[in-house]
Amino acid sequence: MSQQPKDSPSLSQKLEAFRRWAKLKQYQIEVTYAVNIYTPLEKVFFYLLVSTIFTLSSAFFALYFAPQILAIVWHTCCILSHDLLQVATHIRGADKMALAPSSGPDACSSPLESFAMSIC
Repeated sequence: MSQQPKDSPSLSQKLEAFRRWAKLKQYQIEVTYAVNIYTPLEKVFFYLLVSTIFTLSSAFFALYFAPQILAIVWHTCCILSHDLLQVATHIRGADKMALAPSSGPDACSSPLESFAMSIC
């Protein structure tokens, strides 16, 4: 029988802690914006407005910053592939080997170089 260590909480304890955290956040919002004095219909409109603003802003940031995030990832891959080429060059002992392929991935002399060139 495998016993969980006493330090790690079980899944039900984690779910209970998350439920308590969510209820606390809901209470903080209700107190901050005086939602507790709204009628039930006003509460529906308030939470609908809050969820709509949150959803639209999340979608906006995901769509607006996607090209920037992809550019950062692409540049990071190019930098890492350049480092891979330097490692391959050092391992092979050919310090004067060109880093750029002459005519595509087939011009590379090792699989590591082909992989690095296919990234960029």
